[in-house]
Amino acid sequence: MKPVAMPGLQQALDAESYEWLAANSPIILQAVEREVTGGRTPDQIRLFVLLHTGRMEIAMRCEQVARHVLAAQG
Repeated sequence: MKPVAMPGLQQALDAESYEWLAANSPIILQAVEREVTGGRTPDQIRLFVLLHTGRMEIAMRCEQVARHVLAAQG
């Protein structure tokens, strides 16, 4: 089954992850922002975090945050 696009929900989840990292790990949030500014994609960030931590949850949060940062950049 092909996933259905839900852009409004995705944006809300991405924003929630941004707020979560801001409250719980601002140093990781700042690092993700720097990587996005440096041209890294959300997929690249997720893969890097997963490979270096083995923690899927934080890798997915970082990917969502990267998407949020990209959307805010316009």
